[in-house]
Amino acid sequence: MQEIFTKNRSGRKGFRSVLMLIILFGFSGYAQNTTVTGTVTAQSDGFPLPGVNVIEKGTSNGVVTGMDGNYSIDVPAEATLVFSYLGFETQEIAVDGRSQIDVTLTDDLESLDDVVVVGYGTQRRSDLTGSVSVIDASEVQKVSNSDVSQLLQGRSAGVTVTANGEPGAGANVRIRGVSTFGDSQPLYIVDGVPVGTSIRDFNPNDIASIQVLKDASAGAIYGSRAANGVVIITTKQGTKNTPLQIQYSGYYGIDEVAQRIPVLGREDYQMISNEKRINAGQPLIPGNDPSSDLYVSDTDTDWQGVGLKSGNRQNHNFRFSGGGENITYNATMDYFSNEGVFVGNGPDYERYSGRINTVMEKGRFKISPSLYYTHSFENSLTFRGDVLTGGRPPLINDLVNAIPTLGIYDPTNEGGYAGTSSEIHQEIVLNVPGINSLFTNNVEVDRIFAIVNPEFKIIDSEDHQLTYKLNTSYDKTHVRSFSFVPEFEMGYFFGTGRSLLDDNSTIYTVGLVENTLNYNTNFDQHSFDVVLGQTFQKNTTIIRTAHSENLPKPYYPVLSNGVNQTVGGEEIESSLASYFGRLNYNFDDRYLLTATVRRDGSSRFASENRWGTFPSLALGWRIDNEDFFNISEDVVSNLKLRASYGELGNQNIGDYLYQAVINRNIPYNFDQDRVLGGLQTSVVSEDIVWETTTSLDVGLDATFFKRKIDVALDYYERETVDILVGVPIPWSTGSVNVSPLVNAGSIRNSGFEAEVTYHHSGNEDFNFDLSGNVSTINNEVLALGGNNEPITGAGSRTQVGREVGEHFGFVYEGIFQSQEEVEEHAFQSAATAPGDVKFRDISGDGQINADDRTFLGSALPSVTYGLNFSANYKNFDFTVFTSGAAGYYINSRLYRSLMLSTGFINAHEDILDRWTPENTDTNIPRVVADDPNNNARDSNRPGWLQKGDYLRINTVSLGYTMPEELFGNFIDNLRVYGTVQNLYTFQHYKGFNPDFNSGVLEPGFDNGTYPRPRTVMMGIDLSF
Repeated sequence: MQEIFTKNRSGRKGFRSVLMLIILFGFSGYAQNTTVTGTVTAQSDGFPLPGVNVIEKGTSNGVVTGMDGNYSIDVPAEATLVFSYLGFETQEIAVDGRSQIDVTLTDDLESLDDVVVVGYGTQRRSDLTGSVSVIDASEVQKVSNSDVSQLLQGRSAGVTVTANGEPGAGANVRIRGVSTFGDSQPLYIVDGVPVGTSIRDFNPNDIASIQVLKDASAGAIYGSRAANGVVIITTKQGTKNTPLQIQYSGYYGIDEVAQRIPVLGREDYQMISNEKRINAGQPLIPGNDPSSDLYVSDTDTDWQGVGLKSGNRQNHNFRFSGGGENITYNATMDYFSNEGVFVGNGPDYERYSGRINTVMEKGRFKISPSLYYTHSFENSLTFRGDVLTGGRPPLINDLVNAIPTLGIYDPTNEGGYAGTSSEIHQEIVLNVPGINSLFTNNVEVDRIFAIVNPEFKIIDSEDHQLTYKLNTSYDKTHVRSFSFVPEFEMGYFFGTGRSLLDDNSTIYTVGLVENTLNYNTNFDQHSFDVVLGQTFQKNTTIIRTAHSENLPKPYYPVLSNGVNQTVGGEEIESSLASYFGRLNYNFDDRYLLTATVRRDGSSRFASENRWGTFPSLALGWRIDNEDFFNISEDVVSNLKLRASYGELGNQNIGDYLYQAVINRNIPYNFDQDRVLGGLQTSVVSEDIVWETTTSLDVGLDATFFKRKIDVALDYYERETVDILVGVPIPWSTGSVNVSPLVNAGSIRNSGFEAEVTYHHSGNEDFNFDLSGNVSTINNEVLALGGNNEPITGAGSRTQVGREVGEHFGFVYEGIFQSQEEVEEHAFQSAATAPGDVKFRDISGDGQINADDRTFLGSALPSVTYGLNFSANYKNFDFTVFTSGAAGYYINSRLYRSLMLSTGFINAHEDILDRWTPENTDTNIPRVVADDPNNNARDSNRPGWLQKGDYLRINTVSLGYTMPEELFGNFIDNLRVYGTVQNLYTFQHYKGFNPDFNSGVLEPGFDNGTYPRPRTVMMGIDLSF
């Protein structure tokens, strides 16, 4: 029995095993994945939607629709698919064993009403009461720039960007004109953290959105730092419930200087040089004298040809992103390199960067830590003024100015490069390829930027939300500046008998702590959004300098190898403490109010002047939501009138300016002995306060014809008072500073702005966007302090009642054609002769002197504009972007130097049309050494002031997205493209860049800017 029982038990066990296997196989068969395919289209027009996320609910399994809206995904038969896409309502659809599911997504009107990032929060675009421009980040990333700020050029009305083409060079950004004589750059905010007025170290590929805050209502939340405008940058994040996505984008381009300045070859140069000397009664230069044994006949150097070369640029960016239910992640690695077009050691720029952004949420808690690191290395064109003396211009000017009778190399010279000879050439020109090859100037930067910002929803109900957020950041930048000059000899004017080494370092550290409370509530027709906050920021700068000389050969440039070693250094600290609040009120989506106040305390002012308060108020009226507005939404879907008024501040004035300093090295005699003592040698104003800008803005936002046309119009007035300006004091005060800074200046800017965008969706295959912006500006100086003495710049004057830096000089009346004309005209000089320039006697006193100078024209563009066209046809995409300016004049140092009669350099081809007894029908004066009539004085003679109007074709790009079926499931998207950057500039200006960087007080003076190259690029965008 036992045996039988045992057998039966064994049989039952076997039966149960077989039954379990059957059940498992059954469930396994039921749980097997099925392949679901389909097409996702838009309900509004029926067009396929590329880029839609198709996710298996509750998992990270997902795909993205292709260009034709198709998708294919393997999921269990009982799974639920989630379809999500920006601007459309999310749909969840159960598979229920189906293999074909086509989906139509419905427009999400609230999502389509774009959310805009503003200070310490976000707002619907329709709720904005301030002047805010949103830059399309996808468009600006179609260009190649090392500096994020250059991407703003031409993209927003009222934003002016000037920059040269030097690799790594920063741009000069001005929002609604010049409002201070100091730092006029806007404040940049990256992921909610102020990073100062420079953004060069940050990677443009990380950008998700850019907002430009232009008026007081939009910028007042940043108080003392917002007077010059605010640029808010948000970096890319991962997406919830999305599997790992890997993206690569890269390009390679060739840079060429398409423009050449036409200068004289050897024969013409020698002819003009000889004519100058003959007209002045001077002997010919031996190298230009055919009768001399030293006459140069075998050298004809094209310095632009030998000094400029093809440059290149490349960028490689990897992005890894995705997320689950409670966490998203985004990680990028980027490499950018730009080799310049100058022969020699620079300029070049190279940058490595990496970023990690994460967002973690659980219940009411959220934290978004991020970490960014960048390392850059720049070879710059700067050179030492203690070696290349004589007020040398930028190297681009020296390159163009060089005479053709000078060769490049001379093995007998220390360093191996040729220079001018006092016996042969008697000219003072620089061998730029030689200098740029011998000198080493580089800057190495390491920067780490970390943010930790936990937030907690204290109240989270349907009608009430209260959120606390702690925002902390740590920003540390280490800069090493290295300069080495070997012993060299380059002619009778340039050279040094000793090697020089400078190895300096600067460490910038910025710490930030912010606490904010955000309360939102809705009841009946009322909506309130309140922000309260406190912030503290501390800045520390540590500067160390080290110098060494006479390093032994062969050179190993380290400080300890030289003699005469010196060191120096300083440490600077500043801090800013602030309290702020903002109320946004919305009644029935018709009436809007924004009230903001910020109180700042800065260590840059004395204790009694340390605190400033900056309020603003803005109102908005949604006219389209009124009952009396009977126009169909198909015609007008948005019509909003807004107005704002408020105050902003500027504390970018430097540190310790209010403190008197004791010089401890003043020698004096005490009882017949020489001793050192202390004395205040510089007068300062201890009462300096904030520069304050009062801003008024009236605007209109409208959307027409089913969201096809967007329009934004603004009129603004901005008046800045208490501008720090140097007011002259008598030398008898004993101060070494005879123009101490005081709050005495005042400037007003006003103008109109317009932005218009047209969206066209003609059919399934073709659509395009056309957007344009234009702005005007009127600038007026209201006060300069003291007796309102004018401020003089290079050919410019800043005077009360006029524009900043307006061109100033003598008035051109033609060319003297005879000695009788000279004698009948007001006296100019004893050596004035036929062929010289005739200047107007404005004062009527019979002689030309300083009293005959007057204002000659604006140096500030009165109109700036931009135009962008982007289109898609099937798998092709096309972009054209242009920008320009008009209504101003340029004073070009380069052109004027090439048209001088004094000698020492080469000349422009225009000089061949100079006045001679045989060529009197010209506006170019005679050439004569030493220019006894001072024809080169500041004036409006032809060429001395040139029209700055220009239109630049910035970008032309053509791309093609490969059909998805070519790559199966491995590659999601592959786009190849070609781009031409800086294709052509329509300009009157005879220099390189009509939109050059310049000083605030001499905005129309082009001292000499590195040419902006034309770039031809090929690139690829890949995701899988």
